[in-house]
Amino acid sequence: MKKTLIIFSLAIGSLAYSQSVLNGTAGGASQGLGWGQTDAAAVDFFTNLSSRPKKMLSVKDIKGTPYFVEEFKLAKVYYGGKFEEGKNIYIRHNAYTDELEMAISPYQYASDQILIKENKVYCEVEGVTFKLLPFISKSSGNPEIGYLQTVFEGEKYNVYLNQTKVFMKQQAARTSLERSFPPRFVDSQVFYFSKGGETPKYLNTSKGSLKKLFKNKSDAKKLLNIKGNDMEILKVVFTALEKE
Repeated sequence: MKKTLIIFSLAIGSLAYSQSVLNGTAGGASQGLGWGQTDAAAVDFFTNLSSRPKKMLSVKDIKGTPYFVEEFKLAKVYYGGKFEEGKNIYIRHNAYTDELEMAISPYQYASDQILIKENKVYCEVEGVTFKLLPFISKSSGNPEIGYLQTVFEGEKYNVYLNQTKVFMKQQAARTSLERSFPPRFVDSQVFYFSKGGETPKYLNTSKGSLKKLFKNKSDAKKLLNIKGNDMEILKVVFTALEKE
């Protein structure tokens, strides 16, 4: 494990250098290299934590973007539950490809590097944790693996949010009475929950469905009179469920 952590540290530390090598702009040895590492070795370390995006769209004039948050944000990247201070990396979630794009600056517009998809590697961005986890898909009913954002973590329950973007092709109007639609991204936000460490499954956020999770229906009815968005209500609901 100690050896693994050293490799991880070197990978993140050489992020800026390896980016320049990949772009063909590097000149001279990187100041971030250590322990007798060569330039080629630094690139190899960076590659261990990154890979190329799996989907690319070339269609122009697409309505919307593949991101819920377009800016790169300072992130904490964990490997095996360990985080080393002082290693800056910026992340944004591509909800179309379900990948975490990596950058060396918050002002970077695009990136061709993504955080490697491995269950030992996860990150925290502005207080939100992205973990690569298995779950039972709402749409297919089958097991899938993807990035889930942690909404609530307790001893008995965990609640997650799965944010995705679906690409819809251009649709031409067939008659003068119909509307045409440009190529576009459509938002999808689905909540999942896990009880007792089981595989997360779909969570219906209607108050009637949430009430069924409680043993004491009377207390649940009073609790569910609260106002707020889904995220706020779920945190209150599952905090109460933890106490039952």
